[in-house]
Amino acid sequence: MSSLRNIFVIFTFFLPSFLLLASKTTANFNSNLIEKACTINRPNWDFDFCIKLLNSDPKISSATSPFDLAIAIVQAGNSHASETQDYINQKLSEGGTNTVVSSALSVCSKWYGGVLGAFITALDNVQDQKTFQSAKDHVESANDYAMNCEETFASRDVQDDEISKGDNLVMYFSLSAGAVINVPGDKTIQHFDLFCCSFL
Repeated sequence: MSSLRNIFVIFTFFLPSFLLLASKTTANFNSNLIEKACTINRPNWDFDFCIKLLNSDPKISSATSPFDLAIAIVQAGNSHASETQDYINQKLSEGGTNTVVSSALSVCSKWYGGVLGAFITALDNVQDQKTFQSAKDHVESANDYAMNCEETFASRDVQDDEISKGDNLVMYFSLSAGAVINVPGDKTIQHFDLFCCSFL
């Protein structure tokens, strides 16, 4: 009975400390994951902006594995891309723009169809098929399509700040998702599981 009482006392005193340690470990792991996602060697890439952008989304900031983080980033990218496409289509439906602007909007609407298709396919690759390399390819395609939209406006010497903002967000979401998607051979998830469960 005495030994059981001692075990209970130890458990009662040390469980809160363990839970706090586990919570801090998870938070630190998530912070490292987001930093990994934002470490991109590309022109015009702003690491600090990427960190703030990803941390501003609760689903992204609370992800605890590369798998969950990739899904959350792709979903956020898809949501923002959908908003940009809606904006483009709304501008087209309103009319009142000159033929050059209308032409750019029309082309960008098609490119954004590609952006959304690429994000949706990447999400399916990660969630259902577990074909991670294919998912990486598709998120990179989403970025290419958004950049094609940006170039469409630049080539016509017209500008729309809202669309440029959308193109920029697609770049950050797509490339950061690609950086963290768990390609077979990456042991990040396994290492985290071993670290976490070794305390239990």
